[in-house]
Amino acid sequence: MLSHSFFGLLAVSLPLLVNATTWKQVKIGGGGGFVPGIVFSTKTKGVAYARTDIGGLYKLNSDDTWTPLTDWVGSSNWHNWGVDALALDPTNSKKLYIAVGMYTNSWDPNNGSILASSDGGSTWTEYPLSFKVGGNMPGRGIGERLAVDPNSPNILYFGARSGNGLWKSTDSGATWTQVTSFPSVGTYVQDAAYEYTSDIVGLAWVTFDASSSSSGSATKRIFVGVANVGSTSIYYTEDAGSTWTAVPGQPTTNNLPHKGVLSPSERLLYVTFNNNAGPYDGSLGSVQKYNITSQTWTDITPVSGSDLYFGFGGLD
Repeated sequence: MLSHSFFGLLAVSLPLLVNATTWKQVKIGGGGGFVPGIVFSTKTKGVAYARTDIGGLYKLNSDDTWTPLTDWVGSSNWHNWGVDALALDPTNSKKLYIAVGMYTNSWDPNNGSILASSDGGSTWTEYPLSFKVGGNMPGRGIGERLAVDPNSPNILYFGARSGNGLWKSTDSGATWTQVTSFPSVGTYVQDAAYEYTSDIVGLAWVTFDASSSSSGSATKRIFVGVANVGSTSIYYTEDAGSTWTAVPGQPTTNNLPHKGVLSPSERLLYVTFNNNAGPYDGSLGSVQKYNITSQTWTDITPVSGSDLYFGFGGLD
């Protein structure tokens, strides 16, 4: 299974077992703010990258130290320190993509970009987007909202904020087209009373089911989580994105989906839900698994009753 890090809210490991664990601090050698996402390569053991909300991107070294990859960003392009999403090419661990931009409100006048690297982050090519990206906005721990098609890695999807919907690239991130058939841009805002928290959080994550197609063909089955609460929040396609349908039977209360991780061998989609986007809130949620074959959901939340007073974020 893909590995996703946690922040802010309670993280969950699969299978859900309670074991004695010793936790230690991890020094990444710089950065600042939160580390809302860590993504491990499914191609090469030991390759991992960590994104921060205001401190750029880091790469794990063989001695468990971390190397900063975006220290070339300066005062003229400061908005590129905010990394809102991170995606690795499942077929080539040296190829990675990040969605950069600091704020989607008036604090940052700049549109976002996709930064692409084919040498493990040593060099980058910047592809401007036509809308803003919010690496330091509410909901920055959900995701990943950027993903590479495992069967056709020239294809990428990006779930945008601010009501901008789902976007697709077929040329490795160089150009992007909005997926107008996708039915939801998200409705959740953290707090409409303040500028910083009043923007639409948007789409939460994109998860491919590699088993639905063969190598060289666009993956047919894709799941997309949307920052909605009280209404449909997960959609899927069976025709490589031409049409989209709500996943049947999904939760519709306290149901903002923070992470969606597929276990291909089990044909299960694991999802952590919350009643808010984080990182400063989240008082109720659940952990659920969706059986792709039977199209049924099972609640596997590890606590209940008075012990459940938080939402769930990370998923591993």
